Amino acid sequence: MRWTLKLTLFLTFMVFFNCSQEKEHILEIDGKTIGTETTSIILLKPNQDTRFDSIIEIPVIDGKFHYKSKLEHPEAVSLFLTKDLGRFMPLFLENEKMNLTIYDQDEFDKNLVEGGELNAQYKAYKQSLDEKFEQRLKPLQDSLMALSDRDQYISDQAKLLFEELRVAKSQDEKVPIYRKIDGLQRSRQYLSPQAQALEDKIKPIYEEQKVFQQNYIRENPTLVSYSFLLESLIFDKETIDIQEAKKSYHILSKANPNHPYNELASNLINAIENVKIGKEFTDFSAPDLNGNAINLSDKINGKIALLDLWATWCGPCIAKSRTMVPVYNDYKDKGFTIVGVAGEFRNTDNLIKFLDKEKWEWLNLVELDRKNGIWQKYGVDGGGGGMFLVDEQGIILAKDPTAEEVRKVLETRLN
Repeated sequence: MRWTLKLTLFLTFMVFFNCSQEKEHILEIDGKTIGTETTSIILLKPNQDTRFDSIIEIPVIDGKFHYKSKLEHPEAVSLFLTKDLGRFMPLFLENEKMNLTIYDQDEFDKNLVEGGELNAQYKAYKQSLDEKFEQRLKPLQDSLMALSDRDQYISDQAKLLFEELRVAKSQDEKVPIYRKIDGLQRSRQYLSPQAQALEDKIKPIYEEQKVFQQNYIRENPTLVSYSFLLESLIFDKETIDIQEAKKSYHILSKANPNHPYNELASNLINAIENVKIGKEFTDFSAPDLNGNAINLSDKINGKIALLDLWATWCGPCIAKSRTMVPVYNDYKDKGFTIVGVAGEFRNTDNLIKFLDKEKWEWLNLVELDRKNGIWQKYGVDGGGGGMFLVDEQGIILAKDPTAEEVRKVLETRLN
């Protein structure tokens, strides 16, 4: 009897102890700032936008800050000072205690992070990367910075275009200037000859770094590696090796089952791989202004169509959409249509007022608060939008075409 009582008490104690231990497994950050008057610390998750998304903002009071949360999954974030952003520091959040020392942006390299296995892994990776590449990269980067300080980084042609942008009075005037700047970049005339020569020397070193990182991902498929893949998928869409990215995704998703990054990475890969000239468009459903769900395919099947992803807060998007009005009017009865999707946040008040004023005759749908992931599906998340010209069979003919380019296609195919 006494033995049974002791066993019961012991088991009760163990249950209580385990529950207490479980409660202690939370993320707890204690931090201090040095040399900065920032009022808050921003923790930005992959693919978040400070303008619209619900972000983590930690108040800084008398140079100190504290944050506590229970995480369902470990996460990678970028740490900034206030919403003005600027320089950032990678940080990995786990249900552990962490101590941070954050300096002013000019001295961000001095930041200290103590606590968390993932932060230790990142620190070791960064040290290995610097040991292998920093001595080769730093002199070239310092030379580029010196050119920038002397206003010798971009070419004289680019400077003239930026001056035109400065004095332009409307977004309609700015759109063709943006096009010219893009043309300079494509023809390697955007940078000064000295800067271009330095960039050409840096490029192969960056390629070596990519290989170094790919090998690290294969050997260490942790959340640190997952953050590297997501960063490439978000910021290097035009240059990423998609086959290597798919291999990394296969390894990382298998090693991190049920993590939300698996869906995000899959969507980003699909957008890069499928939203290309010569590929079939990606279908979706979105509501019109009356709340009726509309399938894109139902509205463009058998027609040449321009999908216009835009927003009332995106001036360049609006200016470009306006250039399509005469094209639409000339060809709307000949087998051409436009479907606009406005990427709005919180409500459609601004959209209703805007369309009432502009009186665009084509169908406009709404992507409210990113509910349907349309921007992500088309690889334009993080920006105002993009345009995609699709033929009668649903094949993408052009990405971000000008009105003149659209008209030329329609003259050839529909006249």
